[in-house]
Amino acid sequence: MKKTGQHTPSPPRWAEQLLIWFHPAETLEEVQGDLEELFAGWYKERGIRYAGFKYFLSILSVTPPFVRKRKPKHQYHQPFLMHPAMIQNYFKIAYRSLQKNRLYSFINLTGLALGLGVAITLFWIVRFEYSFDNYHANADRIYRIASTDKFGEPQSHVPQGVIKTLSTQVPGIELAANLQGSMPGSVKVGTKVFNQKNIFYAPPQMLEMLDIEWIEGSPKQSLGAPGNVVLDEETAKKLFRDDAMGKTFRFDDTIDLTVSGIIKKVPANTEFPLQMIISRETFKQLQPEFKNENYFGGGDSMNQGFVLLKKGSSQQPINKILASLAQRHKDENTTTSYHLQPLSDMHFDTDKDAYNYSMPHWIIYTLASIGLFLIFIACINFINLATVQAIQRGREIAMRKVLGGGKGQLIGQFFGETAILVFSAIVLGSLLASKLIEYTPQLLGILVPKAEIWKISTFIFLFALGIVVTLLAGFYPALVLSKFEPIRALQNRLFIPVSKGISLRSTLVVLQFVIAQVLIICTILGIKQIRYFQEKDLGFAKSAVITVAMPDRGNNNLRERFTRSLSGHNEIKAVTYGLTTPASQRNHWWGVVKDARLPNGEETFRIQHVDTNYFNFFHISLLAGRGLTASDTTKDIRTGAENTPILINEKAAKDLGYIDMNKVLGQRLEIWGVKSTVVGVVKNYHSEGLKSKLMPHVYLYGSWNFQLASIRIDPTQKEAALKHIGAEWTSLFPNHYYDPKFLEDEISSFYESERNLSNFIKLFACIGIIIGSLGLFGLVSFVVTQRTKEIGVRKVLGATVPGIVTLLSRDFLKLVFIAFIIASPLAYYAMNRFLQEYTYKIDIEAWVFVLSGVISIGIALMTVSFQSIKAALMNPVKSLRTE
Repeated sequence: MKKTGQHTPSPPRWAEQLLIWFHPAETLEEVQGDLEELFAGWYKERGIRYAGFKYFLSILSVTPPFVRKRKPKHQYHQPFLMHPAMIQNYFKIAYRSLQKNRLYSFINLTGLALGLGVAITLFWIVRFEYSFDNYHANADRIYRIASTDKFGEPQSHVPQGVIKTLSTQVPGIELAANLQGSMPGSVKVGTKVFNQKNIFYAPPQMLEMLDIEWIEGSPKQSLGAPGNVVLDEETAKKLFRDDAMGKTFRFDDTIDLTVSGIIKKVPANTEFPLQMIISRETFKQLQPEFKNENYFGGGDSMNQGFVLLKKGSSQQPINKILASLAQRHKDENTTTSYHLQPLSDMHFDTDKDAYNYSMPHWIIYTLASIGLFLIFIACINFINLATVQAIQRGREIAMRKVLGGGKGQLIGQFFGETAILVFSAIVLGSLLASKLIEYTPQLLGILVPKAEIWKISTFIFLFALGIVVTLLAGFYPALVLSKFEPIRALQNRLFIPVSKGISLRSTLVVLQFVIAQVLIICTILGIKQIRYFQEKDLGFAKSAVITVAMPDRGNNNLRERFTRSLSGHNEIKAVTYGLTTPASQRNHWWGVVKDARLPNGEETFRIQHVDTNYFNFFHISLLAGRGLTASDTTKDIRTGAENTPILINEKAAKDLGYIDMNKVLGQRLEIWGVKSTVVGVVKNYHSEGLKSKLMPHVYLYGSWNFQLASIRIDPTQKEAALKHIGAEWTSLFPNHYYDPKFLEDEISSFYESERNLSNFIKLFACIGIIIGSLGLFGLVSFVVTQRTKEIGVRKVLGATVPGIVTLLSRDFLKLVFIAFIIASPLAYYAMNRFLQEYTYKIDIEAWVFVLSGVISIGIALMTVSFQSIKAALMNPVKSLRTE
């Protein structure tokens, strides 16, 4: 027997070497240790010989053939991760998992559907806007002729002399034509009078450039003679119901037109909304000055020029020819340069007078950015909620790993779950977008619903969107969940990576609320700016004013009769006539005023023809001199009449160098080459949108050009007033369409694009807040789940419900506050850049940011409180049993 305290000998070295040689390496260390412990026991029991013998026998029992060598791990069969059966299995498990976690699945689905629905809507809008006129076969060879005047202002008018020169003298031009847009006109068919919009005067060459689908007729056949008119099929059906070819109607009670062609309705995505095209030869009859094809003077901004280049021709040499043309004819108009503008750029040029409408690039970029932000918020939401679910799924993941599930298989499963949710959200989002797109004409003023939206590009976009969102939203949860350690998960000691500093989830929540708060601040400031537009004193009385066109603008007798007939109604308070109202969207007349006191000796002033009651009617103050009288009339300022009495406004007087308004009285100015005398000065008012600065004005009593009647009514008797005005107007102009308008509505339309964008941002801000709140809800759920036992202990130790709610809410409110700190300067920068576009604008005040912060924190508090109060009210016994 071995004595106590003696050193235990080691097993024989030769026997150990046998074990090393013949036992499988995978288990050698473990077996070697066990045998050494047994050797020590045998030695203590019966001595060294017995221990050596038993040790040898044991070695024999753990060497081949009694022990088989294990196959290396990589030699075991691994199923192919992307095998159809495996993919089916992934989706089956994913579906079951989503069913099991219905609440989180619903929240995720809602957030993704909202974000993706808006993103799909914005995709349709952006695609629509960038598709303008690209359906023309020769779109890459069609150009608009743009121009700039001597004051650096862009112009739309192109004289017919430019078109004739290009079409006859420039070899690189295949076709050149003027297109004259027109105000809405009256069409009388039988006894019915229609209001017709989108009227154009065009030569055959214009329609040869464009891809127009002809039902009957052709450009040369249908637009070659005076009195010819081409209708689109919708207009033809409206006017004649049956076959319209060869039928005649009365246009604006001035000329009879014969339908010589029918075309298909043009697509909505065009700058040329051709519904009624009257031959250019007819226009020459109505406006004899256009018969001169060599005219290079100024004119209507809706008379624009277009060219089709020959194949292989470059625009550069033609631009040089246009530049020389402008230089050669500089004394005939104010234009200093012409250049070709590609058709693809025309829709985004907001400086031109548009036949349809223009869309600035910045609105497109803003909408696209908001769409991306909402997708990003929705993905953040998904990530937060997925990691919350990780705690509940720890054991499931551990069991899958114990049963042989590889990391790749687990990642595949989680991506499968994400893909199911994302593509389900895309289906729901598509349904939402289909409804939302119907409101874009009201919200954004664009006609996307009239275009085809379910094209092949839509399906490609949806598929790509699904893949990208699946990868964005599923990557982090898949990575985290697949890294779970089975032992910890089975021991309820789940480890979810949380950094010691700022966790990823906290960062994502802050990002969500940064985006949401930027949108809120921008929305509040946008609404404030729109309200500023509506409420700012424009310098004239605009309320309760109805305007109607005066078809026979030079007929004094009809005007007198109209005024007398209206004066017999108590609902009518006053009437005045003029070229336009003080503020109007169209029909602006401009004239070059020459005077030595002006910079460079000349400046462009806006010309306004007004009657004697005009300034009293609109409450525009006379600062010096006298008003205009009927004896001041001039039939046409271009007749050569000298000393025509005129009024100017303050801005014009100051541009002339006069601070004292009385000193400008009696000064003579040259307008359109004719001398006139200043007899009065009126107070400034805003004649254009508040984006623009004040304009210098010249006022003349031009009774030959009173195109509009302004009627002030009793605002409490609107319906009766409209009825009386309509009856009196129709009795005087039975062949014209009665189309009254409220002046306030017309002024409001100046800011339609801003109001439309504001409406959209309001919608986006609401969606962003909803999605962000869902994300916050997920994070609160995560923390409450993690701290359930702690909450139970605190309650046992005497913590109150308000104390626990405060404890749980404090950290989240900190995140929202941090988001507010980040969002405020970003929103300030964005809105400051936006407001720089406006001459007259609001101040960015601090209360807007405070209100945004209060709204965000209030919404966050409500979201957090729901889960916090629920956790605080939980029975502490149940809380302590959660682990």
